[in-house]
Amino acid sequence: MLIDSHAHLLNEELNSPQLIRDMKKDGLEKIITIGTDAKNSQASVLLAKNNKDIYAIVGLYPEYADDITEEDLKTIERLAAEDKVIGIGEIGLDYHVFQNNKEKQIKLFKDQLEIAVKYDLPVCIHTRSAVQDTYEILKEYAPRLKNKGVMHCFSENREYAQKFIELGFYISFSGNITFKKSDRSFLKELPLDKILVETDSPHLSPEPYRGQVNFPANVRLTAQKIADELEMDFESFCNQTVENTYRVYKKMKRD
Repeated sequence: MLIDSHAHLLNEELNSPQLIRDMKKDGLEKIITIGTDAKNSQASVLLAKNNKDIYAIVGLYPEYADDITEEDLKTIERLAAEDKVIGIGEIGLDYHVFQNNKEKQIKLFKDQLEIAVKYDLPVCIHTRSAVQDTYEILKEYAPRLKNKGVMHCFSENREYAQKFIELGFYISFSGNITFKKSDRSFLKELPLDKILVETDSPHLSPEPYRGQVNFPANVRLTAQKIADELEMDFESFCNQTVENTYRVYKKMKRD
């Protein structure tokens, strides 16, 4: 069994009721659904409340930094206290497309890190073309983040993998780690107890389904690719990632 540690189950490209019904058949123990704005986060929590094996992470995506209100932040803080909310995310910085509002992104990031500190929740981090700023901010907050968090969809190099691990963060890989040009050279250097797997469903389908709608069941393909790179028994690797996911997301309950 596996845990898809990062999926967007409310995306209209997915048939969430059906894929939740098929979870066990697809070898999934749990799916963590991720919020990106206040409305989506509220809906993610409701989905989690209505399905035993679904858990929610709530947050405000950097893409929306120009439009975020104080009420949005209050919504995230209110949701943080819910039993089935296990983290704050996906939060962070994105300078790839959004380069003209860096200060607003940084403020939004820090505001949500404060919520994570207040509620002792781990954070799920999005960083794109902003890794140094992301690192410096997390370095500042790491001493106060009791449960640290996860570097979602990790696409950086070995240097930054080591830097984030030294801060206490976990490294999560999605389908892009299976792509031909992806850098897998440093996988063997990572501590096994710091690796998570995810789909980022419906995005980033792993090979051989690259470019198609991604489903949580495809997390198995990502796990298989990493296990192969590590020359590790597939089942043992899966079991390790499940243990790692429960360790970082401490509010998530086992069956």
